[in-house]
Amino acid sequence: MIRDCSVRLGAVTVRYVGELPDWKEKSLVRQFLTVDRLPDVTVDITTTDRIALPAGQCLWETREQVVCRTDGGTAHCYRGVWDDAPVFACLTRSDDTPELLHVQYVPDESTLKDPDRIALGWVEMERLFHERQQALFHAAWVMRNEKALLFSGACGIGKSTQAGLWRQYRGARIINGDKTGLSFRDGGLTAFGTPFAGSSRYCEDETAQVRAIVMLGQAPTDTIRRLSMKEAVIALASQMPCQKWLADDVAAVLEYAELAARRVPVYLLSCTKEESAVDLLDRTLNEEETHAGTTHF
Repeated sequence: MIRDCSVRLGAVTVRYVGELPDWKEKSLVRQFLTVDRLPDVTVDITTTDRIALPAGQCLWETREQVVCRTDGGTAHCYRGVWDDAPVFACLTRSDDTPELLHVQYVPDESTLKDPDRIALGWVEMERLFHERQQALFHAAWVMRNEKALLFSGACGIGKSTQAGLWRQYRGARIINGDKTGLSFRDGGLTAFGTPFAGSSRYCEDETAQVRAIVMLGQAPTDTIRRLSMKEAVIALASQMPCQKWLADDVAAVLEYAELAARRVPVYLLSCTKEESAVDLLDRTLNEEETHAGTTHF
């Protein structure tokens, strides 16, 4: 079915036009739909029975993705992870019209069940963010006293677990369980909700000033320390996805990681999955704010 709708993610508005599956009730994108903002980018979407790898210079290749330099643009092809898996989607972008993207995909049971995958996974969202002083950050975040506390680290380290503990023991509200949007505009650091919720399904359209970023580690006892600037930049950059074949995109991640480390404290919390981890982090934040003469978190 032909559809025409726009999605707002922080300062980026993406318009989707074409053969989109229905965004049913289970879609996380629905709450980010907008009708009152002009699009920054328009994505034209069509279906097809088969997609061939385009001719051109290969810029990047993994089992799941191939990026090629074509005549006058780029093509991003997505395929299954098994050997000789066919391409099931392709994004093309012309150098002459970077504000217009084209997506072709082969409709199957998975895409019909998960329309968010089409809207979010295949449209160079990292690049769109970086061009507008924003970044995606692999973190769960909770809201308490109108401020954002972000938990980040490697997959499976316990981001959602710590967010859940803060909800249980401090009454915090979980806004997102997987990828948070960060805005660096106006000299501050603001978190905003995205539909990138992962398996947690925690996903709300909220915005808040960031109080602190907590990098997580697992340990039998709870310890915390504030990271040095160098440590913080390395840790933050490792959790900001980018298009690694683009030098400008890699440079943007390093710039935004440094800005974040300069604007908010970044801690390493090696901890258990108990209330004691919440107590330690809460006490550390309160002591720092008391010393600085600010309001407790």
